[in-house]
Amino acid sequence: MLQMPIPLAWGRMAAACLLAITVTACSTVPKPPLSQTANSATQQRMQKLAAVQQFSLEAKLAVQYSGKGYTARLEWQHAGQEDHMRIFSPLGQQVALIHRTAQSVTLTDQNGKQHHAADVASLTERLLGWRLPLAGLSQWILGIPHNASPYQASYLASGEPATLTQDDWRIEYEDYQATALNGMTESLPYTTRLQQQDVRLKLVIQHW
Repeated sequence: MLQMPIPLAWGRMAAACLLAITVTACSTVPKPPLSQTANSATQQRMQKLAAVQQFSLEAKLAVQYSGKGYTARLEWQHAGQEDHMRIFSPLGQQVALIHRTAQSVTLTDQNGKQHHAADVASLTERLLGWRLPLAGLSQWILGIPHNASPYQASYLASGEPATLTQDDWRIEYEDYQATALNGMTESLPYTTRLQQQDVRLKLVIQHW
């Protein structure tokens, strides 16, 4: 398994960041009642965002798995069936470059070695120790489900989903903000939490 280099200072900083994330999560105020039914505002929002074929973003990433945890920064360019994602350590070192196309997935590690697999989730689990659901994430990060499998959701009164469950992942959303994206302005989540079994991911958008 590819091991991310974690100097002592980084380890202490990551532990502090994860502790802060945990404390923040525990201290959030109660959410208003949620609806299990999509209203007209929800349907219109989903239709608009489902048409989005490309975006780019920068985000902070926190990962917890198998009793381990660390923080990172990522840069992600998505265009149709192709993704480029760079993952950086808190000190700015590129840890991994993920390139996904409709035909293949390649992860280039910090030593420049390329690794291949049929999907990103299995490749990141083998090399990094945790699963990154990149295929579904390109829709989930916009606050909508993808159309390849069934899902369950709960919705805010304003129409955005508060939670999604799809492909055995549970996704929770916070901090929706009106955001300009590809010539339109739509409400997008700025904090997204994902959990599947022992893997927990938290993405905090810095820039769309």
